Amino acid sequence: MSAIRFVPVALLLVLTGAPVFAQDSGGSSPRQGRGPSEFALRSAGDFTFIQSRPTGAFADNIGLGYGVNAAYLYQLDRDGILSLRADLGFLGYGHESKRVPLSSTIGGRIQVRVSTTNYIVPVSIGPQLTWPTGNVRPYVNGGFGGQFFYTQSSIDGNNGSTTDFSTTNQHDQTHAWVAGGGVYVPIHSRKVNVMLDAGVQYFTDGRAQYLRPGSIIDLPDAQIQINPLESDTHMLVVRLGVRVGAARR
Repeated sequence: MSAIRFVPVALLLVLTGAPVFAQDSGGSSPRQGRGPSEFALRSAGDFTFIQSRPTGAFADNIGLGYGVNAAYLYQLDRDGILSLRADLGFLGYGHESKRVPLSSTIGGRIQVRVSTTNYIVPVSIGPQLTWPTGNVRPYVNGGFGGQFFYTQSSIDGNNGSTTDFSTTNQHDQTHAWVAGGGVYVPIHSRKVNVMLDAGVQYFTDGRAQYLRPGSIIDLPDAQIQINPLESDTHMLVVRLGVRVGAARR
């Protein structure tokens, strides 16, 4: 099994195995319908806006990226000091568009806009340590993951309407070691715990091919020339959003 394929498989094992663990840790007495299950109490979702900041040679080739990230956390102890965390992000780091005739046969009377966007999908899984009390709760995390790169072109109508025509021009992937940290700030704690989450993660050890605006050159006779870049893909991901979970009574 490749390193990249290990990440979604490990996440699947976490999601399927956690309910069994939660059932065993809750004792043998049946629930009486008096609130969330132990599994729900130990689970939390994290939803953040993210900015990617390439470093080293990667920063020489591309600029900042923007997108969103979702994470699932399962507390391995009742207080939430040690958790298992899985992250999935989606961000774009470059975009270009131009207006062209729909067909050389029809001529220039029907125009469409061809848009090309470069994407990164960072994923990771690993442990997280959290200080579980107080108005500011720092945490650190680490683990293993990967970065998926792809560039996609699509057609938009001249009036702004979208179509189903799209092509993936290039794609690549690489493994990565991940380390990060941040702080939680509680903002609501009744039936649902809501905390502000501000943090960072650093992806290192990966190398891949990718494109940037200008990497695709249109040639005569509807041909294209793709000039991929290749380098280490070290990057810092800055996050700001909320963590949401059930509250213990």
